Amino acid sequence: MEIVYDILFSVLNRRGKMKPTQLMTKANLSYKMMNEYLDDLVEKSLVSRKKRNQHQYLEITDKGRDFIEKVIKMKRFKETIGI
Repeated sequence: MEIVYDILFSVLNRRGKMKPTQLMTKANLSYKMMNEYLDDLVEKSLVSRKKRNQHQYLEITDKGRDFIEKVIKMKRFKETIGI
């Protein structure tokens, strides 16, 4: 779950859009691993793949934003109770 959070958070921090190569560098993932995660995230509608001017980029969805918010709340809760 932490890698998924990191991927989504990275995209969100780039104004909700990011090129896959930028994500691969930021997340320190191999091309193959990044694509496996992205396929899963697209399938779950957390990110979408877009194409503009012959460039592919990723865009976080509303569902992806909601996921990040829930993970942040969960992390805060864990810190509050000392886990």
